[in-house]
Amino acid sequence: MDSTRTKAQNSAGQPRSPPNVPQPIEIDTSSHFATDREENDRDELIKWARSVSQSLRFAIIVRRSDSGEKRKAQLVLECERSGKYVPAKKKLKSDTSGTRKCECPFRLRGYYNKATKLWRLTVVNGMHNHELDKGLEGHLVAGRLKPQEKDFMDEMTRNAVAPKNILSTLKERDPENKTSAKQVYNARHRYRVKMRASMTEMQHLCKKLDDNKYYYKYRTVVENGVEHLQDIFFAHPRSITLFNSFHTVLMMDSTYKTSKYKMPLFEIVGFTSTEKTFNVAFAWLSNEKEDNFIWALQQLRCLLRRETNLPKVILTDRDLALMNAIPAVFPEAAALVCRFHVKKNVRSKAVELVKVRDGEKVKAADMRERVCLAFEDVLDSSTEAEYTENVMAFRKLCERWPKFVRYVEETILDTDKEKLVSAWVDKHMHMGNHTTNRAESAHGVLKSYLTDGLGDLVKGWESIHRMLGNQFTQVQTEFGQNMSVYGHTYRKKTLYSTLMFKISRRAMRYIHTESKRVEFTGMDSMKCGCLMRTNYGLPCACLIAKKLHHNRPIRLDEVYKHWKIICFQDEEVGGDVEDDYACTAEWQAIQERLRTADVSMKNEIRDQLRKIAYPTTTDVEPPNTNVKSKGAKKKKVVRGTRSTSRDKSRWEHVEEYFTETQASQSSKPSPSIPSHSRPSSSQPTASNPMPTVSEAPLTVSNPLPLTSSSQIFGINHMPKFMHPFIEDIINVDGDGYCGYRAVALAQRGNEDDFELIRCNMSRELRLNKDMYVAIFGCEERYQYICDALLPPPRTRQRTSIRNSVAPMDKWFTLPDMGHIVATILDRVVVQLSILQNGPCETFFPLRSIPSPNPSSRVICLGALPDHYVLVKLKVGCPIPKSNKSWKQYCAKQSLGWEDSFIAAQHRFEEMMSTENVVPIQIVGAGSRETPLVID
Repeated sequence: MDSTRTKAQNSAGQPRSPPNVPQPIEIDTSSHFATDREENDRDELIKWARSVSQSLRFAIIVRRSDSGEKRKAQLVLECERSGKYVPAKKKLKSDTSGTRKCECPFRLRGYYNKATKLWRLTVVNGMHNHELDKGLEGHLVAGRLKPQEKDFMDEMTRNAVAPKNILSTLKERDPENKTSAKQVYNARHRYRVKMRASMTEMQHLCKKLDDNKYYYKYRTVVENGVEHLQDIFFAHPRSITLFNSFHTVLMMDSTYKTSKYKMPLFEIVGFTSTEKTFNVAFAWLSNEKEDNFIWALQQLRCLLRRETNLPKVILTDRDLALMNAIPAVFPEAAALVCRFHVKKNVRSKAVELVKVRDGEKVKAADMRERVCLAFEDVLDSSTEAEYTENVMAFRKLCERWPKFVRYVEETILDTDKEKLVSAWVDKHMHMGNHTTNRAESAHGVLKSYLTDGLGDLVKGWESIHRMLGNQFTQVQTEFGQNMSVYGHTYRKKTLYSTLMFKISRRAMRYIHTESKRVEFTGMDSMKCGCLMRTNYGLPCACLIAKKLHHNRPIRLDEVYKHWKIICFQDEEVGGDVEDDYACTAEWQAIQERLRTADVSMKNEIRDQLRKIAYPTTTDVEPPNTNVKSKGAKKKKVVRGTRSTSRDKSRWEHVEEYFTETQASQSSKPSPSIPSHSRPSSSQPTASNPMPTVSEAPLTVSNPLPLTSSSQIFGINHMPKFMHPFIEDIINVDGDGYCGYRAVALAQRGNEDDFELIRCNMSRELRLNKDMYVAIFGCEERYQYICDALLPPPRTRQRTSIRNSVAPMDKWFTLPDMGHIVATILDRVVVQLSILQNGPCETFFPLRSIPSPNPSSRVICLGALPDHYVLVKLKVGCPIPKSNKSWKQYCAKQSLGWEDSFIAAQHRFEEMMSTENVVPIQIVGAGSRETPLVID
C-alpha cells in the first residue's frame, strides 16, 4: 500500500488527479455584478441582474424574495443550474429526461436599506462550476414571456393563430427574444386552463353560448347513472335575424370530423337577397336517425318569430331519415332532393352495370355517357308528358341492362320524382337551387377555421363563432354595396325606375336577363311559361313585355319580399312585450306548486329553475362514447389523425377505381423541378439483352450536356421538329429506376410510386406468359424481363429499394417494357429521342378497347443519353410509328387504337424525313478561317 500511495503522488508530494477525470471548471463573473447601483423597486434590480447575466450567456433565477411586509426584506438570486438533483423515488416515464442542476455556487443577495428605502445588490459568490453557453436558446428562464408578450399571446390564442405564426411574430417584434416553441404551446395551454377555470366542458360551453346571447337547447340521456349530452342545437342571434328575413329556401346537410366525439354536425344554411350564403343554425347530434333530425328541426322552427314565415322549400341529399323528418316538422314546405348527388349515384351505378360486349362498335365509356345524358333528360323534363316520353326513351336505351333500369326506377324515379324532376320541382319557389352545394360550401368554409378534428365541443364552437363573425361582415358588406352602387345597365330606364335601391342588384340582374326573352315570348304567357315568377318571385317575360308596351315601370309589389330586404332588420313581434313575456300567470302557478307539492317535487322544480337561471352550473357530461354515424361501418381511425377533411363518397371511390383500371380520363403529372441525372457509360448491343436506354449508377456525377440556351430541360435531345409540340420536360431521379419513375409520375402524379408500377408490370407478365414469350421471341428474354422487375437483393446494410441504386439488370428497357406499360395502364406509350439515343416508337395496349379520347391518353418517355425523362406533349401532336410487334400480337378489339393516330403518325414520318440529322462535329477552335460548325 505504501508503494501505491507513492505512485499516486508527484515529485513534490502532491497527489495527482485520477486518469480520465476532467479538471474542475471555475469561471468568475464577480466583477460584472460588483456595483453601487441602487433601485427603488426590487424588480428593477432583478431586471438589471438578468440583463447582465444574459450578456454573459447564463440565466438567473430568484431563489428567495420578500418585500418585508411580514418578514425581513430580502432577495436571493442564483444561477439556473444551482441546487442538487434528487432522484425520483418512482421510475420516470421517459428515459430521455435529465436535469440542469450541477450545484453551481453562484449567488447574489439583495439588501433593503430602510433609511434610504433603496435596494442594493451584493455578490456572495460569483463563481460558476460549468461552461457558459454561446447562446441562450433552450434556457427556459431566458425564454420566459414578458407581460406584454403574454397579453399578445392570449390575444393570438383567442383568434386561433397557429403557434408557429405566434412564435415568428414574437421574434420579429423582439430580435433578442429567446422563447421556444414548447414555451408557446405551454402558454397557450395555461391560457385555456385559466379561461375554463374549474368549469367542466359542458359548463364552459353553456357559459360561452350564454355570454354571446346564442339561442341554444340540448337534451340528455342517462347512462350508468350519469347524465350525458345527447344532442345540442344553437344559433347566433344575428343568424336568427337573417333567418326570419330570408326563410324561403333552406339547405340542410351534415358534416363530420369536427370534434373528438365524432358527432355529426348538422348545418342549416340559407341565402340572402344578394345570394350570399349564411348559416342559420348548427346541431351536434348523437346519431343521424329520424328522431334526432325531428328534434333539431323542432328547435329550428322555434327560431321563427311568426308562423307565416315558414320555409317554402327545403333541399337535402338523399338521407332517408332527414327526408322523413322534414314533413313531420314542416308539412307545408316542399322537400326537394339534391340533383348533384343523385346524378353522381346514377353515374357510379352505370359504371358498374352498363357494359358492352367485345367487338361492338360502340365503346363502353361512350355508352355510359349516353345513358347518363338520357337520365339527365328525364330530370330536366318540363312537363309530365315530356317526362313520360323521356322515361320511355331511357328504358329503350337501357333495355340490355335491366338491373340498372330497376335501380333508377325503384330507387329514384318511383319514390322521388316529385322532388327531382323539373315538371314537379318548378312548381315551387326554389330560386334556382336544385342542389345542396351551398351547404357543402358552408362545410368547406367551416373546415378552414377548424385546426383539427380532435378538439372538444368548446373548441368547435369557438371556430364556428369566429366563422360567423366574418360571415356577418361579408353579408353586411354586400348589403352596403347594394344600397350605394347604381348599376349603369338600369340607369335612365323606365322599367327599373321604381326598383333602384329597393331590391337587390342580383334581383335586378335576373329581371334584366328575363327581359331579353321578350323578343321571343312577347305577351304570350304560354310561350313565357312564367317560371321566373313561379321559381324566383320576380316579373316574368310576358309581364315585362306588357310593361315595355305601355312604358310602365315594374311595381315594387310585383317583386317577392325576399329580394326587397337589403339590410339586417329585426321584425317587430305583435303584442305587448310585458304581456307576452312577463310570464306572470306561469310564475304564480309555479309558486302554487311549490306551496302544495311534496319535498321531492319541490326539489325537482328548484333544480329545473336553477338550470334556467344559472346555465353554467349544469352537471351534464359530454358524450362518453363516439357516436354512430350513418353509412357502412367505418374503418378504425388512428388516434393521431387530425384531418378534418371528409371521407370519400361511394361514387368517388367508384370513379377513382374506374379511372385507374379502365382509364376514363387522363392523369396529369404534378410539376417537378428538374435535377441533374447521372449517366452511365455502358452501351448495349443488338445481340446483348440489355436496355436500349440505361440508367446510370450514382458513382458517375457528370450532368447531361445542354447544347442550347433553351429553358426546357433536355429539349436538345428531342427531334427538332417536335420542339413546338413539347410543353415541358420533367426530370426524375437518376437512381437506376428513372424509366419506372417517369411512368409513375405520368400515371399517378408521384414518381415515388414507381415500385407499384413495377409490381403491376410483373403481375401482367406472369398472367400472360405465352403472349409475351411470343412477343419477346424466346423464353430467355421473357425470363430476363421478369427478373428485371423483381426487387434487387438487399445488401448487408439492408438498404431499402428507395435508397439503393438499381443494378444494370434492373433497368427499364424498351421496346420490351413498352408493351407491358401500355397494356396495364391502358394508355399510349411513346418513346421520343434523337437517333443517337434510340428509335422513336409508339406502343398501344395489347388487349383493351380504345378509349373515347385517345389523344389524351399519351405517356411520352424522352430518351436522353443514359436516362429517361417525362415529356409533356400537346394534344393532337405528331407521334412516331407503331411498334411492329404490337401490330402482330395485339387483339382485334385493340386495332382501333392506331386508327385514331394514323394522321399524327404520317405527319411525324414526313417531318422526320425532312430533318437533317448530323452528329455534332468540332472543327478547330473556331476562327474566321476555320469556323466552329455545330448542327
